[in-house]
Amino acid sequence: MASSYRHALLSVLAIWLLALWQPVNAAGIVAGNTVLARDEGGITLTLGLSEAVPFRLFTLDAPRRLLIDLGPVSLEEMPRGLERGIAEVSALRFGLFQLGESRIVLDLAVPMRVKSAVYDQGADGGGLIRIRLVPASAAEFATEASPPRYSLWRPAQLQARVEGGANLPLIVLDAGHGGLDMGAEKGEVAEKDIVLQMARVLRDTLLEDGRFRVLLTRDADVFIPLGERVEIARRAGADAFISLHADTVTLGRARGTTVFSLSQASEDQEAVTIATLENRADLVAGISVEGEDDLLTQVLLQMAYRETSALSNRFADIMAEVLWFQNDNEIKSRRMAGGFRVLRAPDTPSVLIELGFISDKNDLEKLQDPAWQQMMSETLRDALLIWLEAEAEMRGLLRN
Repeated sequence: MASSYRHALLSVLAIWLLALWQPVNAAGIVAGNTVLARDEGGITLTLGLSEAVPFRLFTLDAPRRLLIDLGPVSLEEMPRGLERGIAEVSALRFGLFQLGESRIVLDLAVPMRVKSAVYDQGADGGGLIRIRLVPASAAEFATEASPPRYSLWRPAQLQARVEGGANLPLIVLDAGHGGLDMGAEKGEVAEKDIVLQMARVLRDTLLEDGRFRVLLTRDADVFIPLGERVEIARRAGADAFISLHADTVTLGRARGTTVFSLSQASEDQEAVTIATLENRADLVAGISVEGEDDLLTQVLLQMAYRETSALSNRFADIMAEVLWFQNDNEIKSRRMAGGFRVLRAPDTPSVLIELGFISDKNDLEKLQDPAWQQMMSETLRDALLIWLEAEAEMRGLLRN
């Protein structure tokens, strides 16, 4: 087993050496040559490529999955549904993982190890990557699974841009999911595309109003980790953070918008977790904790969370109240709390808005309708103005 795994790694290394000897041109997947096949001994993923490209692969545990990084390769022609009928693979996902790097992910239903990973060059300049997976024990899989340092997402790759006049309230709009993270899906419709379009429409509405500055956590189909979305807002000094999503249900029926704030149970636990990390001073709003012990840090963080939580709850309450009148008469906006990672900034009032359910025909039509998107963006703008005015009045009362 060890020798075969070393052979697979050496094959990958050979592809990297190949890249040193010939330039990598713009490459893409060739759909007709891309298949996922199963036989009695295991499964084989074959990727057809228009150009010779380097690649690297590794496995991760909990949950078990195989990840293939292809560099700047277009995955537009990647076939969907290759995993259908393959019991060992529960899902196959692909997309832009980080700028200049595409990624394919196989979610494994059972533990499997990489027996071989080879590249065969074609006469036309293209080629095939063949990855062979064979059954393994859970212990074997866990032993071989490890993320390489060079494959981790780098925050410096993304430069978020603030738009709007100086000294205006800064609103950070977070279009959920992106890249290889499709979010909820309904046929060919993906949540990541719907919410990105809505974020752009809302940005334009806020900028046209002239009373806001706006920053998008992503303005393209790229993957951004949840924690980095929060940090983008914090580094920019956001006055408010709005994460946009579109949900789905598999049982029953659900429609309309839902506004979330962070649940109280998640706040205190997050404060304890953050206190163990190295960046404590950056995560306490306006309070220096350099040299303080962890217990005091946890107390200060909890205080920061509770103050921000009150702001976030008022923010969510107003958003839900204004959206109440936006929905159909029989479907009203819901107001809930949940432990969403993107709502856990200790110093930024944050809400998550499920704009609708793509599993519902009526909601799906609205979510894709430019007129509805514009109307929703104007409603959210009005809610932001009401919230900012209410907070200004409250600050005045506190000063008095």
